[in-house]
Amino acid sequence: MSAPDITAEMMDRFRNSGADVHTTILLGAGASTTSGLPDWDTFATRLLLQSRSVLEEETAKLLLSRQDPLIVVEAARVAFGKKWEPKLRNALYDGVSSLDPSPLHLAAVGHFLAGKGEDSSLVTLNFDTLLEEAIQGEMGCEAIAVVDAEPHDSAHAVHHLHGVITPTRTESVILTLSDFTSLIAASDSWQSEYFRSALSRGALVIAGTSYRDPDVRQWLHAAVHEHRAENSAFVLLAREGFAVSKEDFKRIEIALSDQWKAVGLTPVLLQDHSDAAQIIRELRHFHGDDYQSPQERAVEVWHRHSRDFDELQLKYVERLEVGAATMKEALDVMKLNLTLWLSDGEGRLARWAAQDRLYRDFDALRTVETGHDSPWIAGRALGADALLFQDLDHDGTKQWKSVLAIPVPVRHPNFPTLSSAVLTIGLPDSASRFESSNLTWGPPLAELADELGSLLSSVAFGESNIE
Repeated sequence: MSAPDITAEMMDRFRNSGADVHTTILLGAGASTTSGLPDWDTFATRLLLQSRSVLEEETAKLLLSRQDPLIVVEAARVAFGKKWEPKLRNALYDGVSSLDPSPLHLAAVGHFLAGKGEDSSLVTLNFDTLLEEAIQGEMGCEAIAVVDAEPHDSAHAVHHLHGVITPTRTESVILTLSDFTSLIAASDSWQSEYFRSALSRGALVIAGTSYRDPDVRQWLHAAVHEHRAENSAFVLLAREGFAVSKEDFKRIEIALSDQWKAVGLTPVLLQDHSDAAQIIRELRHFHGDDYQSPQERAVEVWHRHSRDFDELQLKYVERLEVGAATMKEALDVMKLNLTLWLSDGEGRLARWAAQDRLYRDFDALRTVETGHDSPWIAGRALGADALLFQDLDHDGTKQWKSVLAIPVPVRHPNFPTLSSAVLTIGLPDSASRFESSNLTWGPPLAELADELGSLLSSVAFGESNIE
């Protein structure tokens, strides 16, 4: 599954949940790891090594795998002493030169800003302020990181349940076992009240977290059972967050669903964090009787293109040839290869069109799996809903040494934009040659992707004439 494969049945679970009145969106680490920040185990390992609590990475991993990770990190806290807070900043942002909000951040902020100011709230378990940066990028005004229950004047507040760590400040951090134990013991904590209030107002949608924080489990249990008959709490469970194969995820699906149903939450099983982002984009649109799910829209794009395959092939090849000329100049290369991949809405991408050939047989189009761990960069780009760039692994005899892949946004006249296609560019040199010049080739590449998306949208949802 990638975002184009989200079914009508999946979206129907959100009906009568309270989401039409108010939605609280809670993001966990999965949103920020996609942006380049470390996951919990990596963060804890860095703390143990930098504090010299252990001397080898394998030793740190052994401790984390055999004990409660929360108590393991206590060792680093003791070793750092008064340097604990600045060392937290160092460990979290180690090796990070720049950060951009992920698709999950952008989807949550898009939902938040699209309302009337009182029909949605943002809350996070993460220490970073990427949600605030996404708000500022969209609105041009400062957003407030809230770490307590005090009232704030700003309409653009993001509540941080576990505190804030930025490259320059540390505030109210909840990280070690003693932190969590103290917080759980405080039955009247603002965090606990926040969960109760969220479910009294409407639906709670949780995404990008593995839910192993003991305080969150307790707060959820209390809030869900208090408001069980009123509104719903959804747990978006992405396979990407569990780091397991498709086969293993399928084997644990029933257990995952049942364990969350047992505690009163509604589980929604997904493949990629970007799937959760697309669901959040849909939350303001699915209430109407005419609503079409992402899968239904992707399938409509696919069917319209398969119906007029022969005619459209020529048109797309011509457009790709023009795009190739533009990108040759932007990338400063003599040759490259553009390929447009199209989702079938069933977990696959088809190599739909290429600048250097004309496909004659629709049924013979090559297909690849989509998803964050697809063997193909086109499949991974759709799964991540992000631009990817990699070197190709071969013996050097092939003409293409690296490949760029960018999702293609397909707009709908009534429903959210959906990435249901991918543009790839085969290049004659390694990725390192081009990465430093992304400000030169990035804008024309994004413009080309948007142009192709408009073409796909025109064929599927507009007039058949694509001149």
